[in-house]
Amino acid sequence: MDLSLNVVADGPNIRGSILRTNQAFLDLVSMKTTLDFGIAFAAPQFPTVSECNQFREVWIESPDDAAKALAQADAHFTESDLKCTRWALAEGQKAETIETFMRDAGFQRDDRVAMALDGWPASTVANDNYRVLPARAMRAAYSEVCSQRASEAEGEVRVEVDIERLDDHRLDAFVIMDGKTPAGICSLFQVGDIGRIADLYVVESMRRKKAGTAMTNHIIAMARRLTVSVVCLEVRESNVAAIAFLKQCGFIEAGKLVEYVRPTA
Repeated sequence: MDLSLNVVADGPNIRGSILRTNQAFLDLVSMKTTLDFGIAFAAPQFPTVSECNQFREVWIESPDDAAKALAQADAHFTESDLKCTRWALAEGQKAETIETFMRDAGFQRDDRVAMALDGWPASTVANDNYRVLPARAMRAAYSEVCSQRASEAEGEVRVEVDIERLDDHRLDAFVIMDGKTPAGICSLFQVGDIGRIADLYVVESMRRKKAGTAMTNHIIAMARRLTVSVVCLEVRESNVAAIAFLKQCGFIEAGKLVEYVRPTA
């Protein structure tokens, strides 16, 4: 099977694929409730993890509706003693409609770049310095890397989220090992014919040593075996180094995803 994307004309909708897999990924740990202006995902068991408590697929047609949406969303999360610090716009929602309101409400814009693999690579060169092993069989090593990735505010609670997701049959997670030392993690989340790359992270001491390339090659090879039709992921627009790395691995930019975050401090 050949993978050929034409993101301009009649190719797969990459942004839509990412939004679809984002919802499915959240479903693994969060409760979903449809509100008037979007979908609330809440995880009372993980109150400090912002990823698990967010308002997604937000569709608003006027600043007045934005005020109503904020009031409704905040009330919904407050009922569970939670705070919603992230909004993600629906595909097609124009950020300009609510940009001023969101800024005045204390939110900061956090754009993401949608990226997709532009064809299967002709070949990949194996790196014998590393072993890529299933995370389910390497939970201690996987947890160690997750702890390094977690923010100071989220701490070990974030690691609990990552471990809980491990047992979902659609998620194939891996740890890359440098001898007996875990060097990074990565996973492939399959939703229908979409292969979504998630949790791509290399520990700081192993960066620029080809560990990320070895992991990415492994995930791409798995996606090809599964015959998915789209291989995609999202990355912060500000993460210039990650975008450049992914382009070297054969990914192309396929649009922008707009989110807003509200600092808790």
